[in-house]
Amino acid sequence: MTAVVDVPLLELSGLTWETRGTRRGLKPDPLTVDSGRTAVVVAADSAEADTFTDILVGLEMPDDGQIRVGGQEITMRLPTERKVGLVPAGAGLLPHLTVEQNLALAARDDLAPSFVHGRVAFMARRMDIQGFLRSRPHELAHDERLSVALARVLCRLLPVKVMVVEDRTGCGPCHAAVSAALRADPSLAVLVVADDRTRVASLASPSRFWEIADVRQP
Repeated sequence: MTAVVDVPLLELSGLTWETRGTRRGLKPDPLTVDSGRTAVVVAADSAEADTFTDILVGLEMPDDGQIRVGGQEITMRLPTERKVGLVPAGAGLLPHLTVEQNLALAARDDLAPSFVHGRVAFMARRMDIQGFLRSRPHELAHDERLSVALARVLCRLLPVKVMVVEDRTGCGPCHAAVSAALRADPSLAVLVVADDRTRVASLASPSRFWEIADVRQP
């Protein structure tokens, strides 16, 4: 009988990149996050945190290493081909659109309007945000905006397995988004990318903390 080998839902191994002329990587290596768990990566500042987030979602490519989701390597895949969602610090909603319109933009992929409407309505009920679908982002509280940002990710046609949640100095805390993500889908792996460890020290049971550090040149 062949043994079944459990693999982490998210694994970053040997990942390195360059920031301001310095080669950077994760310490310790590798980073692994299981289904239903939360982990935290702490960067020295917001710029470094943004670079790392861009690598995770596919807007930037690393110099070396691998990103795997569910055992499948996605390191060089386009953002639209990754099962990785992003809840930006501050929620990142389009201010001139209503909540419903923000969700509809994420759900569209040459789909029939009736399908988009149904998907938005379903996700609004799932996230308990039906009451402010016609509101604009500035009319919502911080935690409400994060719930909308999370619902927007979950509206995507490609199912999300890993949720990246940003926590940045100058924005409200990320705790509500982390809790809401795991309530919405307990099978998710949640990775918080922060620029200040003290802001995320009280997150509920993160599996481990990782830091972005210098990597020696070979």
